[in-house]
Amino acid sequence: MLLTALFCWVSQAHAKIYVDVTAPGMRLIPIAVPYLNAKPESSEATRIGTNISEVLTEDLLFHGYFSVPDPQKYGGAADYNWKRLGVNYAATGTLYLSGQAMIVDYKLTDVADNSVILSKQYRVTPQEYRHVAHEFCDEIIFALTGERGASLSRIAFVLQQGNKKDIFTADFDGWYPKKVTDEKSLALSPRFSPDGRKLIFTSYRHGKPQIYLKDINGSAKQILGYQGLNMSPAWHPNGDRLAVTLSKDGNPDIYLVDINGRIQEKLTFGPGMNVSPSFSPDGRKMAFVSDRGGSPQIYVMDMTSKTVKRITFRGSYNTDPQWSPRGDMIAYTGRVDGRFQIFTIGAEGGEPLQLTNIGNNENPSWAPNGRLILFISNRTGRKELYAMTSTGIGQKKIITQMLGEISQANWGRK
Repeated sequence: MLLTALFCWVSQAHAKIYVDVTAPGMRLIPIAVPYLNAKPESSEATRIGTNISEVLTEDLLFHGYFSVPDPQKYGGAADYNWKRLGVNYAATGTLYLSGQAMIVDYKLTDVADNSVILSKQYRVTPQEYRHVAHEFCDEIIFALTGERGASLSRIAFVLQQGNKKDIFTADFDGWYPKKVTDEKSLALSPRFSPDGRKLIFTSYRHGKPQIYLKDINGSAKQILGYQGLNMSPAWHPNGDRLAVTLSKDGNPDIYLVDINGRIQEKLTFGPGMNVSPSFSPDGRKMAFVSDRGGSPQIYVMDMTSKTVKRITFRGSYNTDPQWSPRGDMIAYTGRVDGRFQIFTIGAEGGEPLQLTNIGNNENPSWAPNGRLILFISNRTGRKELYAMTSTGIGQKKIITQMLGEISQANWGRK
């Protein structure tokens, strides 16, 4: 954990949104990220400073807003003539290292008039170098666009090793994976609570699907274990309720329960299977999957009137809806020409947009800022984690240093 962020300021001349990242055909923002100056100079300080700059570059590229020239093209020096390089901004800094104490001074400069847009200082340990880069990346994104970045978020995913599946968490870029369940069976469908402090998941530890609630750093407790199916848990945005699929009365239907598993309301009454609930950010609507029309399609329920509207009509198999944190779009998995692909569609329906087309792609999950999507792809021959922008640009594999197939990922707050 980051020890201290000493200060941060944004000049009033630049306290506005520079770039509309939602504009069609937006050009990438060119920004230089030279190597940090090391004081006093040493091989260790130089190595850490280079690492921070490289992680910051990776983070900026990951978000899909920026282009970053390779420091090798200009020697990586922080005092280069940035106008000659053709960038709009430069993120420069100095690293001071003394044993296990480290100070990093960072600033973001507008190349046009050499004004400092953002300045921040971190007092950390050398082991926290990646966190420095993550935090400054999100500061840059907010200063230049008014948008929140995703560098300080985290992901949960299912990893299969042998015939067992367990849930792991990791930083947003796949670093520092941590095993959080040890079911000795199957643990599936992890979902972060809205505040990122809890996980809900389905476990087969007793031979049948039951739903468990777990504090991120604590133990798990069973909250639902009815006869039949207990699956597809989804958090209400208030964090005090869940939508789940239960088949205790025969038909798989969606119920609203509190976080102790007490049923508050039955939401669907057939016909057919009703699964995969996902709430809108304001909690007023819920997307879900039903085969009531003969094939799995996505429907939206008004939580007040309980009226239901079908929103997908293209394709005979559409599933796993995930409502964007911005409320305007729903990502989902659809089958096209025998393969599964990721789509988005307006919350009210309309023409879907296909985002992927290589291999099989499934299980979309939105970043907390609603600008990036995590998904599972087998394009390299095995299921792995990928991320992309909400328009399908910049599809990139997330490295997790894990051995085994990955599935059912979820993106949450940290």
